Amino acid sequence: MTIVYSKKTFPPPPYDLEIGMMMYYRLLYEGEHEAIFPRAKAVVKETRVVRRRNGIRSWQQVEKVFSADRQYIVANFSSLVAEVPADLLNRSLGNISADTEEGPELEFVSSVVTASKPNEKVWSAITQHQVDGRVAYRIRRSETGIVWFEWILGDQYLPHDDGQGSDIVWFEEWGDGDRKDRFLRVERQRLDTDGLNIQQLAFKMEGETVGDEMEIAQYASTYDLDIPDNVELSGVTELLCGMIANDETLTSPRGRSALRNIDGLQEEINWTITRDSIVFDKHGKPKLAIPKGLWDTVALQNHRDYGGRFVRNADLEVVSYDEKSGAVPMYITWDAKTQQSFEHVARLIRYMLAISKTSPQAAGLEDGKGDSGVALLYLWIQSVIKAEAIKDKFDAAIKGAIRKCMILENAIGNQNLKVNDPVIEWKDLLPKADSERDTEEIEKYSGGVQSLETTVRRIHPDWSEPAIEVEIQKIQEEQTADSMNPTYTQPPRVNLGGS
Repeated sequence: MTIVYSKKTFPPPPYDLEIGMMMYYRLLYEGEHEAIFPRAKAVVKETRVVRRRNGIRSWQQVEKVFSADRQYIVANFSSLVAEVPADLLNRSLGNISADTEEGPELEFVSSVVTASKPNEKVWSAITQHQVDGRVAYRIRRSETGIVWFEWILGDQYLPHDDGQGSDIVWFEEWGDGDRKDRFLRVERQRLDTDGLNIQQLAFKMEGETVGDEMEIAQYASTYDLDIPDNVELSGVTELLCGMIANDETLTSPRGRSALRNIDGLQEEINWTITRDSIVFDKHGKPKLAIPKGLWDTVALQNHRDYGGRFVRNADLEVVSYDEKSGAVPMYITWDAKTQQSFEHVARLIRYMLAISKTSPQAAGLEDGKGDSGVALLYLWIQSVIKAEAIKDKFDAAIKGAIRKCMILENAIGNQNLKVNDPVIEWKDLLPKADSERDTEEIEKYSGGVQSLETTVRRIHPDWSEPAIEVEIQKIQEEQTADSMNPTYTQPPRVNLGGS
C-alpha cells in the first residue's frame, strides 16, 4: 500500500506517466516549444554555402551551419489559458479570518494567514494547478511554534493507492562541481488506528535509480541538517497535507492539465506565423538586379583578382555605365498576400480558446469592456464560469489547510483550539467601477443580508483592521445619534390665583 523506492527507477509507476506529462505541459506553458514540437526542431538548424577567404587573393566555398532559432516564432497562447483563471482569482481572494468574533482561534488563524501569505502565493498556485493538472500543500511548524501551510508541486505529492497516506518527495544534492551526491528525500504521512505517523526517509540516488535507504540520523549528521524526528500524533484522523486536482475524472482521479488538447493547435499557430516569417526573410528584402554585361564585367575582374567568378554587394557600390545598352541596376521588390494566413491564425486561436473554456476577450480578440459589471460579466462568461469552479476547489483547500494547522497545533502545541473551517471572503472576479460596487454593497447592508463590518471591508478592501474598526464605530455612533428624536413637552399650566 505504501510506495517502494529502493532499487527502482524514479518516479515509480503509475506516477511516472503523470509526471512525464507534467514536464511536457510545463515546456508548453513556458514557450520552450522547440523541445516538444517536431516542426520546430526542423528549423532549428540550416546549412548554407558561403564563401570564405583563403589567402590574400583566393576564396573557397564552404558549408556553414547557422542557428535558425530566431526563425521559429512562438505565439504562446497556452500561457494565457493557464494564467487567466489565476488573474481572476488572484484579485478575488479577500480577507481570511476565524469563524468567531473573539477567542484564541481568531488570533491563531490570523497568525497562520500571516505566515502562509495565501494572497501573495495564490496566483502561482493556481497557475501551476492549471499547467500540471494538480497542486498540493502541506502543513509546517517551526521550533518557535509558528504554524503555516505551503504550496508544493504536483510531482512532489504521491498519494498512496489506499487513500490512507501520502509521500512528499524532493531531491537534495551535496558536493562541489560535477562530483555531487544526489539523494531522494521523502516525508511519509500514514494513518493507522492510533493516529497519524509522520516519517522522514532518505535514499541515495544512483543515476535515475533509487539506491538503498539510509539511516535518517546518519544522513542528517553527515550533511549537518536539522531533520524533524519521526512522530506519531495520537487522535489525528486526517493527513496534514492535501491535493487539489484539476478536471479529474474516474480514469484520471489525480487531475488533468488545462493545456491538454490544445498543444496541436498551438503548434499550428506557431508554424503558420513562422512560415510567413521565413518567406518574408527570404523574399521580403529588396533584390538588386543588374544587366548581364555588368555582372560579367565585375565577375571577370574578381576572377583575375581572387580566382573565382562572383559578385559582391561591395563590388556594385561604384560601377561603370554601359552606354550601348543604357541599362542600369534596379531593385526588385516582392509583394506577398498574407491575409489568408492571418485569418487562419485567428481561427486557430478561437478554436484553442473554445476548447480551453477561455473567453475571446481574454485574448484580446474581441472588445472586453462593458458598460456595467453585469455587461462585463456576460462578455467574460466562459472564463468566469471556469474560474468559479476553480475558486470552489481552492476555497475548500485553503479552509482545509488552515483547519489542519489547528489540528497540528492542538496535537503538538498542547492547545485546545476549537477546530473549524475559517471564513474566506471572495470579491467579484471581474473589476467594477467604485460607484457601482459601493451601491451594491450599501443595498446589501440596507436589505439586511450583509453585516456592517462586511460592507466596510468590501468598500475599503485596502484598509487596515484598526481603520475598519474605527470606521464601524463612527457609523454606529452616527446611527445612534440619528435615531434619537427628543420631544420637548411644556409642563401643564397652573393657576396661582387665590380662592
